[in-house]
Amino acid sequence: MKELKFELKLKEEPVTLTGKDGVAKTHVLRELTGSQRDAFLNEIGGRMKFNAAGKMSGLKDYTDLQTGFLALCFYDEKNTLVSKEALREYPSSVLGDLFKVAQKLSGLDKGDEDESKNDDS
Repeated sequence: MKELKFELKLKEEPVTLTGKDGVAKTHVLRELTGSQRDAFLNEIGGRMKFNAAGKMSGLKDYTDLQTGFLALCFYDEKNTLVSKEALREYPSSVLGDLFKVAQKLSGLDKGDEDESKNDDS
């Protein structure tokens, strides 16, 4: 049997944001810890809608879905988490791109891959 080896250091992705004033600042997207991931998944679990067959058919509420997730893993140049309130002011395209990378860092993009495989059949 092959030995499993893991790195316990959280994965990170540097991000440079240029503000409206033209000043660029370095931020970091960081992988969630297990407890952070579980808290996020529990929070979104209550937002799910189910169809008559009991299968998930979407979300009831999208408020702060992306900003809430990013507020757990997006750090400013002082290594402080960026608040939901601050993130709400970011352009939606920036939030969407940050969200995708953050999901991937924390292994939360795997459901998308599984669904696309199922759609092909």
